Amino acid sequence: MLVRSRRRALAAAAMGALLSVAIAVPASAAPAEPQSLRAAQQLMVLQGVMTVLDSRSVVVPNSVTGWYVDPASNSVVVLATDDAAARTFAAGQRNVRVEHVDARPRLLADLRGGDTITTSAGGRCSVGFNAISGRTRYIITAGHCTKLGGTWSGPDGTAIGPVAKSTFPGHDFGLVEVTSAAWAQTHDVESDNGHLNVAGDKPAAVGDQVCLSGSTTGYHCGKVESVGETVNYGDGDVVNGLTGTNICAEAGDSGGSIMSGTQAQGTLSGGTGGCLLGGKTYYQPIQEVLSTYGLTLITGASSADETLAR
Repeated sequence: MLVRSRRRALAAAAMGALLSVAIAVPASAAPAEPQSLRAAQQLMVLQGVMTVLDSRSVVVPNSVTGWYVDPASNSVVVLATDDAAARTFAAGQRNVRVEHVDARPRLLADLRGGDTITTSAGGRCSVGFNAISGRTRYIITAGHCTKLGGTWSGPDGTAIGPVAKSTFPGHDFGLVEVTSAAWAQTHDVESDNGHLNVAGDKPAAVGDQVCLSGSTTGYHCGKVESVGETVNYGDGDVVNGLTGTNICAEAGDSGGSIMSGTQAQGTLSGGTGGCLLGGKTYYQPIQEVLSTYGLTLITGASSADETLAR
């Protein structure tokens, strides 16, 4: 009896040890939540904050100049010349980081008239890209330019055609219909080395080089600093979904071509200062323009002898 009891005790002890080992699994061995899932969940939270801030666009003060999602810092960055105003604007929202800026963005159309494309309504802007819809020909430029209306002309004063579509604010893109036979559409953008062909519209990412071709400042380059940014130009002119860059620009560059290599990126919207001071500029991504208006971007191989003007 004693032997059996001892055997039973030893067997029970052994079973207890096995159970102890099975229960005491190290925490490091437990299944971990995939990092990509956590990142996706964090991004959803930040996009929710963006949605709330976008809904406040009708009451945003002019001192709050923009806001965008910054996944690297897991925050929504609110840019402002007045930090207190930014905190009030974003009140009640988590994961918000206020970043002070010294100047507010402004639209870069020159209402004094000038070169490249001008309107009978008194504005000057820049050609962005050529596109077609069926047999109808269009120039893509900034919406705050086409909002002026009128008939648009080229740098030599020859008429191009009337405004066909205009979206501003909310977004910043518009179309001028090319009704004059005096103008030939090309797949080229002016650059320092002649004509740069447009081969496609693959979007650039944060950190990628992009270049502006504008009627005032010519062709020069910088880098993408933000995507999907909402920009407040003041007085109710709030634009969503812009891409921020450190390219400088001047009045009259609005609507100008933004390129990354041979890939069309979008049309210049506005910025915070001229090229003497630097500053940040914003462009309207081309993909949204094409899909909204059902356009086909004119692309092709480089051609040194084709131009938009004659």
